[in-house]
Amino acid sequence: MTIAVRVVPMMLLATIGFRAQPHKRSEILSALDETVGRMRRQPTCDRCRLWVDTEDPNAFTLVSEWHTAADANAFFGSREFQIFKGIRMLFKDNPIIVLDEVGSRMTRLACKS
Repeated sequence: MTIAVRVVPMMLLATIGFRAQPHKRSEILSALDETVGRMRRQPTCDRCRLWVDTEDPNAFTLVSEWHTAADANAFFGSREFQIFKGIRMLFKDNPIIVLDEVGSRMTRLACKS
């Protein structure tokens, strides 16, 4: 059986990790919904997801894939990202942005029939 594999050229993976104050979680999620929507509408952002830690429901990771580091940095410095910056006082600690250059990605089905 042949498995289709798709190779994606280099991209930038940006992750922002943070912890919410438990009593501010719903307020943060509402603001993050807007931030994720704005990221997804950027033509240079291929994907954006918000992950919640399974062991700590107040720990989040915002993951986005960008064409280049310049594209990601331009967004993080833009007015479009101000909502996220505006809610930082609701976090338990300061959010950390990590930028990783990804040389390639191979995708395939996780389970075969």
